Amino acid sequence: MRRILVCAAAAALVLTGCSDPLAGNRQQQGIVLGSADFAESEVLMHIYAEALRSTGTEVETTPRIGAREFYVQAVRDGEITVMPDYTGNLLEQLDPESAATETGQVRRELDRALPPELQLLQHAPAEDTDVLTVTGDTAADGVRSMQDLGPRCREFVLGAPAEWKQRWQERIAELYDCRFAEIRSVEAGTLTVDALTGGDIQVANLFSTSAQIRANGLVPLDDPKNMFPAQNVVPLVHRDALDPQQTAVLDRVSASLDTADLTRLNERLEQDKANPVDVAREYVRELGI
Repeated sequence: MRRILVCAAAAALVLTGCSDPLAGNRQQQGIVLGSADFAESEVLMHIYAEALRSTGTEVETTPRIGAREFYVQAVRDGEITVMPDYTGNLLEQLDPESAATETGQVRRELDRALPPELQLLQHAPAEDTDVLTVTGDTAADGVRSMQDLGPRCREFVLGAPAEWKQRWQERIAELYDCRFAEIRSVEAGTLTVDALTGGDIQVANLFSTSAQIRANGLVPLDDPKNMFPAQNVVPLVHRDALDPQQTAVLDRVSASLDTADLTRLNERLEQDKANPVDVAREYVRELGI
């Protein structure tokens, strides 16, 4: 696996002190599941693990691996067997030139872009994608979609991560004729929500499964022109590493998992501070697996 390992070298150029969080998996036999470095990915990893255990499979979990470029290579190399991912972001990683945004189009282009060592199982209806949100008062004033937002953007300040302007400013102007009075860099999460509910900004970029949306009575705006690409949850798998029974049980999870489920799982993690292993077990039991 390609990693950037920075080590101190003696004059004789003997490297010491390097550590590799996946080194133990190189000789690992069986199913190894990983997650990216955030809570939603971790609970999805544990859901997949619990589902696979129901088939009698012995699994090992390796949470919080890190950035996509690292874990995709780990799956290619077989160090990780199964990894929860998101279709739009994975497509951007594998084919940065793709302009696909709609669910089916993203999946078709993603299947074409996959290296031979990788395969995707059935993707879930569940999505965790960017979403512009407003307060209930703004929605009641007639702004319930990005189409509604367009003509009124000049009245509003958008709060979003620093990279939003470079990535989306021209696109939202092109699709929705939206030009905000200001685009203000705001850290994602609670600070963004506080700025929105406090009136410092009038529109906020959040993630669609954030527990903060419902907890604060916020309204996600519909995106009828699919500016934000589809981000369906999908198991990324080292090719031919799973048998038909293992594949079938993960497909069963995906068929059942929708965005409301994913939001509820996040609420358990963010608001109840529940253990992701317990949350995963509860969910798999609910599915009857």
